[in-house]
Amino acid sequence: MIEPEQRRTVRRLGAALFFVIAVPLWPQTPAVDALLDGVAARLRTTASYENWMASAVQTITETDRKGNPEKVTVVTKAVRVTDGRRRDETLKAVVTEDGETKDITSTYDRESRNRREEGERRPAEEGGRRPSGRRRSRFDLEEILPFAPERRSVFSFGLREATGSGGKRLVLLDVKAKTKDDRNWDGTYTLDPSTFDIVRVELRPSKLPRLVKELSVEAEVEILDRKYFVLKRIFFKVNGGLLFLKRVRMTVEEVYTDVRVLDPGTAT
Repeated sequence: MIEPEQRRTVRRLGAALFFVIAVPLWPQTPAVDALLDGVAARLRTTASYENWMASAVQTITETDRKGNPEKVTVVTKAVRVTDGRRRDETLKAVVTEDGETKDITSTYDRESRNRREEGERRPAEEGGRRPSGRRRSRFDLEEILPFAPERRSVFSFGLREATGSGGKRLVLLDVKAKTKDDRNWDGTYTLDPSTFDIVRVELRPSKLPRLVKELSVEAEVEILDRKYFVLKRIFFKVNGGLLFLKRVRMTVEEVYTDVRVLDPGTAT
């Protein structure tokens, strides 16, 4: 539930930010601080959730060294998350390779179920327990977001203007890590300065993992019922390998529609 005082805080910060950036002085520290404060306050008004459902289309594209597609797999599925645990039902899966397209729905579904069951079985077999703290679902990249006061000193920031659909005024926040680390990501956040909502994220690790030549992520966000951060689209690109294993060059895109956050009592 968004408290009245939190709403007033967001509105006051919004007015302050518009006042600052209306004067062509930015990127300036006051503008950046006002923006970061506003987004942090907006994030605090959003609600966590562990039960949701959606339709999704996933496209996995494996490429050659020049980035040309070699194999494309398109999977249509129903996604349901209960108490933080995700289950995907494969509705259709097709693969295109060497100019030929084949329906692989039954095979893909069986392999997906086997991987899921193996992942659920492994902790018990190793004598371990699943972490008691469940991942919060309001934003998958929350741990690397730079908006909280304790995270800001790690980054340098810059502001640019942008125009969204219908001529909507947006702000681009460029973020660069001062300390190179795989948890400190460089990139750009597209923000709505009137509401401090995150609209789009484009990120890459400031320090690549060993043997990884390229890794990036894009995400488009929707604010559902004015309180839930939900993903509309997420896109990964990776080029890397592990010693003697085959190098992986691929992109993975997942687009979500008909997202519904469920009450705990209706989640099962």
